[in-house]
Amino acid sequence: MSGVLVACFVCVAASSSNVRADYAIYRIPGTDEVLVLEGAVNYNPGGTVTLRHPRGTLYFNARDLKVLETPTRESVYKKVSRELLQEETVDNYLELAKWALQHGMLKECKSLLGDAWKLDSSDTRIRKLAALMAQMNRPVPSDPDSEAAVRNLIGGSRMQVSRSRHFALFHNHYEEKDAATKMTRAEMRLELLEKVYESFFLTFALRGFYLKPPQEPLNSVLFKEHKDFLLMERRLQMDLKQLAGFYIREENISFFFDSGTSEMYARLVQMTEELEKQKELAKRTRSRNASAVIRTANSVALLVEIQHEGEDVGTVSHEAVHQLAANTGLFPRDGTPIRWIHEGLASYFESSKQAVWGGVGMVDSNRIDYYRALEGDTVRGSVDFIVSDFGFIVEAALGDQLPAYGQAWALTHFLFTERFEDLIRFYGKSRSVSADIPLDEKGRELIKVFNECFGDPVTLELEWRRYMRTLKTDIELLVEER
Repeated sequence: MSGVLVACFVCVAASSSNVRADYAIYRIPGTDEVLVLEGAVNYNPGGTVTLRHPRGTLYFNARDLKVLETPTRESVYKKVSRELLQEETVDNYLELAKWALQHGMLKECKSLLGDAWKLDSSDTRIRKLAALMAQMNRPVPSDPDSEAAVRNLIGGSRMQVSRSRHFALFHNHYEEKDAATKMTRAEMRLELLEKVYESFFLTFALRGFYLKPPQEPLNSVLFKEHKDFLLMERRLQMDLKQLAGFYIREENISFFFDSGTSEMYARLVQMTEELEKQKELAKRTRSRNASAVIRTANSVALLVEIQHEGEDVGTVSHEAVHQLAANTGLFPRDGTPIRWIHEGLASYFESSKQAVWGGVGMVDSNRIDYYRALEGDTVRGSVDFIVSDFGFIVEAALGDQLPAYGQAWALTHFLFTERFEDLIRFYGKSRSVSADIPLDEKGRELIKVFNECFGDPVTLELEWRRYMRTLKTDIELLVEER
């Protein structure tokens, strides 16, 4: 596998009966890139390692692997539960529900809300949460006019539409089922969209801010072929060829395609094709190392599936938040587009391709690295520069907008965690900023509104810097739990 660029993706699926999880960190020989996988690790004679991942079995050379033995997510959850629920109060149940949601344990979060209801159904917060859950559990009716509009836009008379409680997904026909999930790609995508939907509303509600769920289906389009996605992108003049998805406010539709987009993914696919040829040759010639070649080929093919799923999770969670924010009134669809606000929130909710634990607000190593790269820059890394919304313009001119995403994510992470009520107030007041004024005037107006909501800018920046120094990536947190 030398020379292949593999980004970090983890799928957490440990059994709750175990108290220990193995995280295998594989560093690609000759590169700084790593792959992190959770599963049961066994060391074999001859210097090889077998890792049983939820999607299949992988084989590695032991010298290229570092294994961390950590508690499972479930065992950490039990530990936190024992500490928080020594006294069973509504406050403690809600705090534990928030912890579970942040760590990707949506099912446990909803169960805890049920327990809180049983404890005290008269509590105002619990009654509001119960009303929200009832709304979220109620399917929205299909909308023939909306469906016709989507088909007219995408030229999709032959595309199939699949529905979940809140989404209408237009897609090419999918009949083959995934070996691990036993679902089609369309079914997997809808399940993921619904998970983002519930997590979005509950994250705000557990902080005391109740968004109103939309009463019409949210339309998404999933192209099977990348070329069809690019054709639609060119038609809409999005100029986003390096992205795996996008959301258009005017039409209220999110667009995706069913493929990985990263350079690493492309190289993995290329390597799979090459290894398949070597595998067939080894079989025909009965090569002495045929078994090793076959295992390597199968392992790389499995890595392609894992990376594919990882990119799905990251892209869908990001774009779905754009759509949800626009359909709940949080960011009105006809309001002034302010990039750092929109992308900061979507990045905050985005389930990282590199996170060991999925969930809301988890620390992605790429995002925090981009923040740290500009931390000492008194211009591009300053709060005023981010808030003015110049970041995306400047970074685009420099050829890479990822640093702007990193700064927007970092500031939003701090404000969402530490100054939530002020952030909600700023979201509301930012609507008054006109889109029809020069960029420099718009920037000054945004800074003025921001300071009205958050107070002294020097104090805020110092608080932000201190907060960011406390953040740790998921691997660092896991190591601390050892």
